[in-house]
Amino acid sequence: MRNTPAANHRAQKDLQNKLQEGTILSHTIVRHPPEGFPTKPRVIGLIELEDGSRVTAQLIANCQLPTAIGMKVIPKMRLSRVNAQGLRTYDIAYEVPLQKPVKEEFPGYILALTGPSGVGKTTVSLLLSAKVGNCERVPILTTRKVKEGDQDEYTHVSPEEFLALKNDGKLATFTSIPSRDEKRLYGYRSEDIEKIWKEKKIPVIITEMNLLQGLASHYGRRSILSCGLLPPGKSKRQMLSALLHRLRDRGRDTEQQIEDRLKNAEADLAFFKDRKELFDDLIVNDDVDIVVGQLGGLVLERVKA
Repeated sequence: MRNTPAANHRAQKDLQNKLQEGTILSHTIVRHPPEGFPTKPRVIGLIELEDGSRVTAQLIANCQLPTAIGMKVIPKMRLSRVNAQGLRTYDIAYEVPLQKPVKEEFPGYILALTGPSGVGKTTVSLLLSAKVGNCERVPILTTRKVKEGDQDEYTHVSPEEFLALKNDGKLATFTSIPSRDEKRLYGYRSEDIEKIWKEKKIPVIITEMNLLQGLASHYGRRSILSCGLLPPGKSKRQMLSALLHRLRDRGRDTEQQIEDRLKNAEADLAFFKDRKELFDDLIVNDDVDIVVGQLGGLVLERVKA
């Protein structure tokens, strides 16, 4: 396929359309994928999306819930194939979330901060935890390598440890974020969230599209005060430009990693529009002190309610 503006626009529109929850209509196992695709057998499903359209896509296996017709699925960005030149292609796959009965009464709220890499989620969460006494950050569980500039927001584990926690049902939400140089798994342990609730505080969680959807599925949408953080700019191009400058200024990533993060950021920005029901508020992070003040006010309003 030629790489033209029209083709790119169609591909982006197709990707945005797939960012919907859906229902499995049928599924099959492809045991011998075409050249360039992962060699392991893959489950492919016919899925009816929320708007009534249908797509054929990979289904992500869940060891606790065998795939079955009629199951609800949520979209997740996954590595699709690698061509002969090493170029990686990503697409939307669908996962059956762990089903947990939503309680009519829950012990507290979760403040979820969602946004593209470089928008300032970590800085905002640090200041919020310091300035709003009843908020506490939840450590991010990850398999990625330690980087210079990392603070105490991460708990680094091996891929084997991460998958063991996932398979034992100890993660409230988890995802794999595309990267060309390593497989990076991220998630949050249920016990870390519930420990903060027991202390009568509000857990503050940094999420992206997959982590937020998993969190809403695990605890229920009503338990989450969900805020999207956007970079400054009146257009997508301006917002991506602002992210590019921030990613370069912080000096933690290579140019290739920055390129990957910007590709993921395009999908993140589309997610705010396509899944707006998952957000209580969208805030432009142009002045971090103002953002922290706004979030602190939202937290106090929710606690009083």
